[in-house]
Amino acid sequence: MSLNLNRRIGAVQQHAFNRYTPTASLKGAVLAIALTTVLFSQAAAAASLPDVSHASAQLGQRHLGLEQILQDVKQHQAAIGVWQTRQGIAEANIKQAALWANPSLSVQQTEFRSGKDQELEFGLSQKLDVFGQRRAAVRLADVEATQVGLNQALYDAQLELVVKYLWSQVVVLEMEHDVVQAQLKTSQATLDATRLRLQAGSIAQVDLDRTLMSHIENQRLFQQTELALATAKRQLANLWGSTDNRFSVQASNVWPQQQDLQTYMQNNLFERAIQLDIARQKANIDYLKVSNRPNPTVNLGMVQSKTAEPRSTDNKFRLGVEIPLNIFNRQQYSLRIANAKQELLVKQQQFYKQQNLNAIQTLTAELAGLKQQFDLVNQRQIPLSETVQAKMLLGFKAGKYAITDVQQATMQLQEQRLNKVQLLKSAWQKQIEAESLALGVEPGVVSASDALSQINQTLWKETNGLATVGGAE
Repeated sequence: MSLNLNRRIGAVQQHAFNRYTPTASLKGAVLAIALTTVLFSQAAAAASLPDVSHASAQLGQRHLGLEQILQDVKQHQAAIGVWQTRQGIAEANIKQAALWANPSLSVQQTEFRSGKDQELEFGLSQKLDVFGQRRAAVRLADVEATQVGLNQALYDAQLELVVKYLWSQVVVLEMEHDVVQAQLKTSQATLDATRLRLQAGSIAQVDLDRTLMSHIENQRLFQQTELALATAKRQLANLWGSTDNRFSVQASNVWPQQQDLQTYMQNNLFERAIQLDIARQKANIDYLKVSNRPNPTVNLGMVQSKTAEPRSTDNKFRLGVEIPLNIFNRQQYSLRIANAKQELLVKQQQFYKQQNLNAIQTLTAELAGLKQQFDLVNQRQIPLSETVQAKMLLGFKAGKYAITDVQQATMQLQEQRLNKVQLLKSAWQKQIEAESLALGVEPGVVSASDALSQINQTLWKETNGLATVGGAE
């Protein structure tokens, strides 16, 4: 480029020397020097721009698919062993619920002075489980153990959605990076053509300045996109305990697929949670009914009597039964509350299923509309705009079009390319929301910047605050 620039400067200087008279030679020399200064400053500005091919070559050194990323994240997150702990707690609660109530021992003595009549009594009391209170407690503990499995399935679903959300962000940003890079190359080509037209004297310096301003803005957008892409990759890598962003994601089809929605809807975790709550209420009602029944307490003891006059010792065994009278507190209100909760859960399940289905169908219809727009932009608008922009640039080089015509065509092409990226971004947001609803997960939970950190902290707090199921009382 420097050789061509020197040749053009020399030609301009020679032309100015041969054309003008000695009186005008000074003006020609000044003009040549001014032109030399301008062209060299533009060449320096262009040389200061980053090498796009070098920057893009620094991107991902390895390719990772969604399944591989999800496997790495699950392996890293499982290292703390939360679910093994919770399963162990659930099993211990089941064993705890099956235990018998502890017996009680009593010792009584009357008169401690010698020479007086004395009586010493030993007693042992044991509450019996006649009506199956321990069995009811074990069933209630079994429901809580089932809750652990459901919570783990919910955690896995949330983890998968968090990974898929961040993965989709990388996919969208990689496409945006390619779009901005293509725009930067187009801008560079326009800048080169404008420089040639200026050297030929057919346009003004201000036209080149405007083109250079646009090119520098495209350079800034390229750097901004690279930063956003690197940040998104680091956020994704953080999920498997790394900060290395030297990778690229593999996606055979960047558009979100919907074949898993039906499977997710059939395995909706929120519905399963409601069903488990219904089972828990039923087990709780059974436990309240059993605990209301009068389980007897057996008292076994021995009484030793000593008389002073005449001195004698008499030993007697004592056997008694204590039966509670459930006259006032029969758990009647607790049963009423439990039955009301159970009835409400049944209604809630039916209402939620219909509302959730309506929301998913709305999102599915919206996704279909976005797909039509995406195909229209990708298959028709962008190819046509690329052809128009290339013809405009070629005509500008030949002197048929003005620089404003080329800039307008370039802006239209860039706008349509960015529309394509925005449509893809919107589609992935709708897809994540639809999959979240289908799985019974709150969409806002998985789309937060620190989603997995919040989910883990909630899980740890719940684990540390798990209640212990008591045995028979």
